[in-house]
Amino acid sequence: MASDPDFERTRRFALAQVKRVLGIAEPTTDRLFAKARTVLGQDRATQCLELARLARLSDRWIPVSAIAALVAGTQSLGPEWWSSQHEALTPTRTWESLGIPEALLAAGHGDPATEGGGSCLALLGLWIADDAADNEWGRPVDRVDMNDPRIGGRVAVPAGANAGDRFTAAFAPGARVWVDVVDLDADAEGATGAAGAAASRAMARPRLGTRLAERKFHDVAQVRSAWSIATATGPIRLPGEMAGRSSDPFAAHLDHDASRRLFQWAVANGENARELAGPWRTKDALWSARLRIGLPYGRPGAWLTFDDAVVAAVDGNDEILMDALATLGA
Repeated sequence: MASDPDFERTRRFALAQVKRVLGIAEPTTDRLFAKARTVLGQDRATQCLELARLARLSDRWIPVSAIAALVAGTQSLGPEWWSSQHEALTPTRTWESLGIPEALLAAGHGDPATEGGGSCLALLGLWIADDAADNEWGRPVDRVDMNDPRIGGRVAVPAGANAGDRFTAAFAPGARVWVDVVDLDADAEGATGAAGAAASRAMARPRLGTRLAERKFHDVAQVRSAWSIATATGPIRLPGEMAGRSSDPFAAHLDHDASRRLFQWAVANGENARELAGPWRTKDALWSARLRIGLPYGRPGAWLTFDDAVVAAVDGNDEILMDALATLGA
């Protein structure tokens, strides 16, 4: 993956975003947490670090990227965001209070059954991205499914709106699309000529519809994904973890037989043995090899099952590892 020109181009763009938004030219977790201590305060930064340690090794990018968003969002909204109610737009287009960020951070978890990364950090990252977008562009009046193929009518016309009005709708956390209110009868007039025009003028009020216009992602939302891409070159170690030392969870040894079977399967399926540098002794070596060959996106078919096996080996999930090896026939 490190030699993939498309990935390198994407990573350069992500690095530029991280530098622009966070002021960190060479992103590392040590630099991120140093920034977090300054922006969030020592106590919140310490809580974030403790929660990040709860994530599986393969999922560490989730809490760390969320912390990048929390730092950027706090820079944008101020520390008072942490003590303010967070509200979300419901499917019925009403606003519902979901809680106070500070309280959620202290609890450590929102819904453990659904949260990613082992803690509430991912959810807090979504909250602050949405609140930063609301602060910059105003609250959205609706939510929209960007996969809906219709040209118009995907967003309801707000009460009291007139043709020519413009508002925003949300389609993802921290992401907004501008919506134009249009006169549908004017469109019909252009299509049907004079007869349509006469019918349109006879109506007391024009029929209104909506059309989507440009869309934007707030910096707080963008820096979250940018951080994960910019740092996707090796294991994610948290502050206090020294590579190769007893404090390094990636220095743990792998099961020799499982490592050998994974290596032999990869070579038999066309991967260069020298590029793989296996069989792998440690989780660090296996995870680094995974990133070098572009998993999980750079290989088709059975390689996804191979990736499941790699993730399970790094996370210490022997049951999933054995199931994946059996599926591969390794």
